[in-house]
Amino acid sequence: MSRFESLFRKSLENTSTEAERQELMQLIARSQHDGELLQLLDEVIAGSGDERALPDQRAKEILALIVQAGGQPQVRGRAVRMRWWAAAASLLLLAGAAGYLLRRPSVPVTATLTPQTMEEIRPASQSAILTLDDGSQVMLDSLHQGSIRNAAGAVIHLGENTLAYSGSKAGAAAYNTLSTPRGKLFHLVLPDGTEVWLNAASSLRYPVSFNAAERTVELNGEAYFEVKQAATRPFRVKTGPQGEVRVLGTGFNVNAYTNEPAVTTTLLHGSVQVVAAERPTLLKPGQQAAVTGADVKIQTADTSQVTAWKEGLFQFDNAGIQQVMNQLERWYDITVVYEKGVPDIRFGGKMERDLDLRSVLRILEISNVHYRLEERKLIITQ
Repeated sequence: MSRFESLFRKSLENTSTEAERQELMQLIARSQHDGELLQLLDEVIAGSGDERALPDQRAKEILALIVQAGGQPQVRGRAVRMRWWAAAASLLLLAGAAGYLLRRPSVPVTATLTPQTMEEIRPASQSAILTLDDGSQVMLDSLHQGSIRNAAGAVIHLGENTLAYSGSKAGAAAYNTLSTPRGKLFHLVLPDGTEVWLNAASSLRYPVSFNAAERTVELNGEAYFEVKQAATRPFRVKTGPQGEVRVLGTGFNVNAYTNEPAVTTTLLHGSVQVVAAERPTLLKPGQQAAVTGADVKIQTADTSQVTAWKEGLFQFDNAGIQQVMNQLERWYDITVVYEKGVPDIRFGGKMERDLDLRSVLRILEISNVHYRLEERKLIITQ
């Protein structure tokens, strides 16, 4: 075992002396140990099991060392195997050591931004816009909890981060639309008791009362549904002129963002039919249908990854940088521009969604993604 590895492991085990900790910091600062450091980080983080169980001290030490790996040249096409969640959680736990570590002169400058700019860009919050049937709009984050009476007769209850309907009576069709701008998300309980979690930059159009024959809503963007079972009234989610998901009672996620390559429906439990070009395809739990035009591709899905956004996490498995940036755009209300084309870098791991942009950009630096930030425009320069 090399001296560097010995000091590294003693530091993580919290058995090193102050002199040994200082020696380790000095060795890290020389940059010649970057390759060994990255290998050790891979081993330690991969062996940590559940990232949520990392002891605070270990998380602090891992971050302190990860930050120093930023100068390691990135091989184009190499997957970034770092556990995002561990690094991001550590950023929140990091104490005084950061000042010394971040002053390392040998790390090249990979970003142009100011602390004030970064602090102003916060992650998504609970907020939405409700558009009533008469066209009037209500900003849900500007109201106290209470009731809003719709002209169609339904009573809309605004609770803590939740909108719910009651008292609806079948009659003339009246529709409301719940919209979440970039950087916002919200929870909705439909008139039949179906629950909908609406992701950022999404909208759901729905009737204030469902008729006796069917329950139909229209989705743009992404939402997770827990459909209230009603065997005689199928539940339908329209995702475009020819796209539709048919349900009886189930839990599923639909991603219908226009800047994604396909409309994906992922089934967690129950049974759904995905309809494309009037051809229905039955899904089983754990399966995902990716619809592109009239083509439907069925594959096994990592459901925890698909619904990670609902649980407050980013989660990727060998995801291309464009897929990652699409999510960051919606979550932080930024625009991403690729100055020299889309770099061939892939990401894997988890990261909490309640981090500010400063922490996320630090992780990009660690992954050797070069960028500059101009107001709310993130320009990828490599």
